[in-house]
Amino acid sequence: MAEGGVARPMIAAAERGPGAGKYQPNMAPTWKKASAYSFGDRPKHDISKIDDSPGPKYAVDETLTTKGSVRNPKFSLSGRHKDPIPFNTPGPGSYQVEKCAVPGERRSSAFVMGMRTRYKKKDQTPAPSQYSLPATLGSKLTTSNMKGSRAFGFNSKPKKGGYDEDLGKTPGPSAYALHDDNKTRKKQPQQSISGRTYIPGDPTQKPGPGAHSPEKVVIHKPKGPAFAIGTKHSDFTTPLIVDC
Repeated sequence: MAEGGVARPMIAAAERGPGAGKYQPNMAPTWKKASAYSFGDRPKHDISKIDDSPGPKYAVDETLTTKGSVRNPKFSLSGRHKDPIPFNTPGPGSYQVEKCAVPGERRSSAFVMGMRTRYKKKDQTPAPSQYSLPATLGSKLTTSNMKGSRAFGFNSKPKKGGYDEDLGKTPGPSAYALHDDNKTRKKQPQQSISGRTYIPGDPTQKPGPGAHSPEKVVIHKPKGPAFAIGTKHSDFTTPLIVDC
């Protein structure tokens, strides 16, 4: 009952009866049982840390199609392969035709300097520079049985008895000094180079012709009118008033 004696309908939420989940009807005897599926137990460990297989992030080549690979032809440059048989054919410069003898033509004898024989590697025979011949020139031949020839020598110049001996001890021309003619004859004028001299005069500066302005002289000549352009005064300037 509500306030005022007006009857209201019962709200289903206010009923205290069992819900639909409380009932477990057994349909097996009367209905065909359908296939049933269930989820397994929750694993104790995190699967993401155990299974490391990649997800759907494979980089599929763009040239692969459902009908196979579609690609353009590709070419590459590799190194040159070595010849299995070396090419050793001589060129034209390897031949020396001028040294080949013409068949049937006469030729002069040819000699070749061969190598030293194997038994002459060390020769004990002295060389020509090892011999010392005795002297054959001069008057004193002690190591030879030959007769010595006449020998001449130059001695020093004798101081006395020579053709140029100065018996009078006369002095030569270089022993005399040059004679001064100014001492025995009229003396000649003598010149010398001295410093430059200046003529004495007035050192004061004098004005030149360009320093004078005759057109500005008005002492004894009539002067023309003269005009000057002064400074423009403003109309708003206060005149100077001086109290007398």
